[in-house]
Amino acid sequence: MSQHIIRTVGGSGIAVTVTLGYDRPLDFVFCTIMNAQNEPIYTNLDDDDAGTHQQDIDYYRPILARLGIEVPEAMFAEVEFDQANVVANRFVDHTVSR
Repeated sequence: MSQHIIRTVGGSGIAVTVTLGYDRPLDFVFCTIMNAQNEPIYTNLDDDDAGTHQQDIDYYRPILARLGIEVPEAMFAEVEFDQANVVANRFVDHTVSR
């Protein structure tokens, strides 16, 4: 499984951790958004249109936008790379130090 994370602030001003990635064994892309208490705000597993069958990382763009969360384009590009190359065991933190 590849995981690309960023710790940032959502549109409502709350701290969130976004994880985008590719699950090689199950062959799907995923997205989770957790608050500072590690409680889910969004998870693909609770989304009937995503679940474990979503193959398009761009599906998550409007979800992130609706929540006022911006993530670097590199996260989407790198998940696409991981999926195309069936990458596993990759972890990248995209959080920018301030």
